[in-house]
Amino acid sequence: MKNKTMLIIVCGGTGSGKTTIANEIKKILPKHITSQIISMDGFYKKREYMAQDIYFKHNFDHPNAFDWDLMNKFLIKLLRKETVYIPIYDFTKSERSDKTEIINSTDVIIFEGILSLYDQRINELADIKIFVDTPDDERFIRRLLRDKNERGRTDENIIGQWRNTVRKMHRTFVQPLKAEADIVIPWYRMNDIAVHAIKGAIEALHNKDEINVKHFD
Repeated sequence: MKNKTMLIIVCGGTGSGKTTIANEIKKILPKHITSQIISMDGFYKKREYMAQDIYFKHNFDHPNAFDWDLMNKFLIKLLRKETVYIPIYDFTKSERSDKTEIINSTDVIIFEGILSLYDQRINELADIKIFVDTPDDERFIRRLLRDKNERGRTDENIIGQWRNTVRKMHRTFVQPLKAEADIVIPWYRMNDIAVHAIKGAIEALHNKDEINVKHFD
């Protein structure tokens, strides 16, 4: 009988370093513990299903922009070791595409996103909840460089979106989620100590589950 799948949630504002932390955790895990990273970006609602106050303001940082029921359903399936087809988000069009990606369950699912700690149903599924806490000025610089270089957006567009929605949504919805976390990582550079502490916690939970499974066999 296989170990149960663990869910690790990595939350934090745009440009906080969530993806970097998630990749580092995945990279340093022992080879016998399989893992994968899933972004909540794939669970944005289609534009035609977004509430008008969100869609017309282009507010993609509000909780109502996400399909939480679908998110919860897919995570439960993965934790049951079922295969799912997760939607792919097109960043160049700021739209959820019709394409999907097949995802098979692994020992560890690392689920990351700006509001990944928002839904209590998902929080209750998690084994470890992490919040990456990064100063606003650093996050803005990272977002500016990323969106300009990787997504072809203009300075005016990036700055306008930050001022009109991103900054306010972070203070209203994202920053308060720090209280939901088991571990808060202050980010100034790669926090190796925090990442290795998380690695140790995952290994301990994995070994505990293995013992429990053998006990009940």
